[in-house]
Amino acid sequence: MVVIGLLRRSIGFTEEGLRGLFWISYTFTLFQTIPRPILDRKKEEWRWLYQLFSLEANLIGVWLYAFLLSQGVGFYLAAGGYVLWGYAPFWGLSVLGGAVLGVPLAIAALIGARAEASYAVVGVLGFPLLLFPLLWVCLRSAPVLWQLGLLFMGESLLFFGLLPSVLED
Repeated sequence: MVVIGLLRRSIGFTEEGLRGLFWISYTFTLFQTIPRPILDRKKEEWRWLYQLFSLEANLIGVWLYAFLLSQGVGFYLAAGGYVLWGYAPFWGLSVLGGAVLGVPLAIAALIGARAEASYAVVGVLGFPLLLFPLLWVCLRSAPVLWQLGLLFMGESLLFFGLLPSVLED
């Protein structure tokens, strides 16, 4: 009934409600998509990847995976939100916001994969890293893009600075 009401637009949302719904569903989708392939790899697959490529190349691959997947999910959700409710966030905000949400999940997933942890551990590790950016994009009506860009650069530096020491054997 809720889906039918949303499709027929008989259930109304305010602009703030649509923005919150978009970013919460974006975060939930990233929690489901980014860690899964990283955690599902077996030890032999990781060993094979480290023998085939350098540690830096593997990290760049995981970083690109998280970035591109977050962009694809963001485009899909923005298009769906526009079709269903006539709401889509500003394109630059969707790109940078998705990247800011995707990189910490990749960090948590790689640490969880190294520790052979479950999906729940990755969620516990990733949520504090996502709390500030998520609240920032949800609560501000127009977040400044350069600040999101700086946050993304800081997360990327953390990714490439922290993870080589964690993943080395």
